[in-house]
Amino acid sequence: MDKRVLTLVRIVAWILVAAIVAITLVPIGLRPVVTADPGIERAAAYALTFLLLTFGYPRRWPWILLAAVLLAGGLEAGQTLTGTRHGRVDDFLVKAASAVAGGLVGLVLAAWTARRLPARAGG
Repeated sequence: MDKRVLTLVRIVAWILVAAIVAITLVPIGLRPVVTADPGIERAAAYALTFLLLTFGYPRRWPWILLAAVLLAGGLEAGQTLTGTRHGRVDDFLVKAASAVAGGLVGLVLAAWTARRLPARAGG
């Protein structure tokens, strides 16, 4: 795979991680609303982020999936420290499951891409 594409995937993934952290911990009035169902927003954010992380770092997939679950749990726990947010077990389950599912899809895509688009020699 082209190193520039891989670098871009990694950068976008880390930007999304930072966005998830910020959006999860800001006061509720500052949380952006994209859909009427925040569960869909949570699932999409975690799935896409961890898809990109496992795609960008396929050899580190076990650690990435572990980090996904720990991040979801840590951020839910962190919400209890804010005055306007509340951590909930069902939110954690949605986030963790979506992150793992997205991560597994990213791993499959990385394997498929490695077989279909071998690294260019010298590039």
